[in-house]
Amino acid sequence: MRVGYILTALVALSPVALSSQIPIRVGQTVVGRLVQTDQKFSDGSRYKMYGFVGNKGDTVAVDLTSDDFDANILVADASGNSLARNDDGGGRCNARLAFVPPATGNYRVYANSSAQAELGEYRLMLARGHSATPLPADTVCKGFGRVAGLIEVGQTITGNLSSEDLEFLGDSTYFQRWILPVKANQAFTVDLLSDDFDAYLLLTRGRGDKLVDNDDGGGGCNARIVYTAQDDHPLRVVVNTASRPRRQTGKFTLRVSEGESTVETKGNCRFTNAASGNSTQTMQQTTSTARQITGPLAAIPTIRVGETINGTISASDSLYPDNSYFKFYQFTAPAGRPVTIDLSSDDFDPVLIVRGEDLDNSIINDDGGPGCYARVSRTFPSTGPYRILVNTTASPERQTGRFSLSITDGSKPVQEGSAATADCQSSSSSSTPSHAATPSHSIEVGQTQPGTLTRNDVLLTSDSTYAQPWTIQGRAGTTITIDLESDAFDSYLFLRGPGISGGRDFQDDDSGGNCHARLTATFPQTGEYEIVVNTADHYATGAFSLSVTNGSKPKSVARCARNSQ
Repeated sequence: MRVGYILTALVALSPVALSSQIPIRVGQTVVGRLVQTDQKFSDGSRYKMYGFVGNKGDTVAVDLTSDDFDANILVADASGNSLARNDDGGGRCNARLAFVPPATGNYRVYANSSAQAELGEYRLMLARGHSATPLPADTVCKGFGRVAGLIEVGQTITGNLSSEDLEFLGDSTYFQRWILPVKANQAFTVDLLSDDFDAYLLLTRGRGDKLVDNDDGGGGCNARIVYTAQDDHPLRVVVNTASRPRRQTGKFTLRVSEGESTVETKGNCRFTNAASGNSTQTMQQTTSTARQITGPLAAIPTIRVGETINGTISASDSLYPDNSYFKFYQFTAPAGRPVTIDLSSDDFDPVLIVRGEDLDNSIINDDGGPGCYARVSRTFPSTGPYRILVNTTASPERQTGRFSLSITDGSKPVQEGSAATADCQSSSSSSTPSHAATPSHSIEVGQTQPGTLTRNDVLLTSDSTYAQPWTIQGRAGTTITIDLESDAFDSYLFLRGPGISGGRDFQDDDSGGNCHARLTATFPQTGEYEIVVNTADHYATGAFSLSVTNGSKPKSVARCARNSQ
């Protein structure tokens, strides 16, 4: 649907413009294409100009249809004076109008798009009579609408996502559309990078049909899509943010490069989902959203319920940022029935990760099966498909060896917490589980507690840092300041619990000055919260001091100048 259309280019067209006029007869249908070399109106929209002869009093029905862009028709006289126009009268963002020439003579019809930068194929039809009675104008054109601009393969642009941009009402996120011209069978990589928001990318066809999307595939909280165009119809790159926190804004860089780059399958985005739950599982890995797609499912080996696959993790497999190798498998879950997934190995300490578009978080298990084996047992929300990642603990690094992966019908007991760790340690004293359970820690408002971050604490495989949770009782509306100081590592803090959905308001790095962390926060609800002692450095450990005081404290301006540990 066109908004605020500006028509100033229809008068005083140059001889070059007139020479580009394409003849068309009433009763004829032509197929054409808007390309980058076509002329533009003052609003940035491109057009092709056709010339036809109209007879006085005859009705000429004009239809312009396209699946690549939001169609717009303009009819003018031989001098370029506007006589009629239509945007959505053909339904589904197509254009339609009925024109009666005021005199016999030459007229022009412009095959035009309704937004700047739009390109693609169209069908223009001129017919006699009233067969093209316009339909009521669309209030919403699926997939079409405001366009931020055009980006080509090999180009990098910088932009700003703001509250003035369009908003996905379903998850309250802002977005921009960018037109991407492509060639058939062209492979390319799209990167969206931002230090201001958690980047999210979608690649769609003209009418909004999603082809692929990604959240953290570009490393950190950046997004990356790798795709091969099936044809030469232009695509749309949608610059967007993760759904939490809502309405994120800020500067970004959008880059499209030729060829295929590696997509991070695990992601290393700083923990932002503060939903309560099993601290080890939730802290180790959070899925970005249910929208995440990291590659074509057809390329992943399939395992069926009732099947056992024997395989090998080797140095030729994909490597996570935490220096652990992994393999992908996919399976279809039975409707409404529990299944048990077992991953066993005598060569390495196995870690089992299950992902799915309808799972809020990745399911991660280390020692839930016998000994040091991994096990997931549950009823899945749908049939899927779901993805299984055969993985290892991060310590020691780059473990390899033989494994057995099986899926069986029905549920089996899963060991959790200290029981699972004890079982693993007793069965293999040489293993060093990276996800071992940690002792319980607690702190009260007004207290200062010493502590030590060790390799026995929770390892966040997303960014290879250790984390230690401390419980604290919070009262709704109470403001506290948390200080984490350490001479051994660069301190990092985040707070999680009821009413907290993540975001920068509940985490801090250097606000305490000199690489110490200081977080002032107000409890949203009354209940038990967790203060998570963390680091900004990979695998950093050491002594620290944690204190909680009433009220707020100012942030320190002393810069962090400490060398990375």
